Amino acid sequence: MDFFPHRSTVRLKSYRDKYLVADNDEESVSQNRDGSTRNSHWTVEVIDEDCISLRSCYGKYLTASNRPSIPGMRARYLKVTQTRLGNINPDDPITAADDCSVTGKWSSALQWVPVITEDASEVRLKTHYGNYLQSNKGPPPLGTMVTHDLPRKEGPMNKRISWQVELVDSPSDSDVWKQSESVKSRMALIARSFANKGKEKMKGSGKGRKA
Repeated sequence: MDFFPHRSTVRLKSYRDKYLVADNDEESVSQNRDGSTRNSHWTVEVIDEDCISLRSCYGKYLTASNRPSIPGMRARYLKVTQTRLGNINPDDPITAADDCSVTGKWSSALQWVPVITEDASEVRLKTHYGNYLQSNKGPPPLGTMVTHDLPRKEGPMNKRISWQVELVDSPSDSDVWKQSESVKSRMALIARSFANKGKEKMKGSGKGRKA
């Protein structure tokens, strides 16, 4: 999982230089050229050696829905959404196949398998059903859609399912580092202070013996 370290924060950029973003409605997902907002940040959760999940800034997970993005297009352009975790009680299962807003954490619809491409800087995210996370182009609303779809024949069309992964510094990690550095600085200052006091005492005791 070199591209996706556990608990890291990443941005995904398409071949059109647009970022995967979690929309403000906390349900839909789209693509936008502005990668500076927190909506473009996704937290990685490694499930096992093959699968990851991606959590949005709203605490919801990138999910391969079974609903079409375009009415009538049943087999293509399936919606990608944000989904919150729910009850994973096996006696009362709630699955993404129900297409509701709540799902169990280990639902396969929340899991993505990173597939390395011929270009070492790019990755494809595949569902357990063989579909790939896809950026789209075209007139609105297609041009802002992020869907999941079956791959086409190798060629220009498959650029749509390739993503560049950008690691983002986590503010919390930065704060922890700053705090730890501050503690180290204070400890070093205290240690020097004790050392100086010790030297002064030794000098004082030396003068007393000479007298």
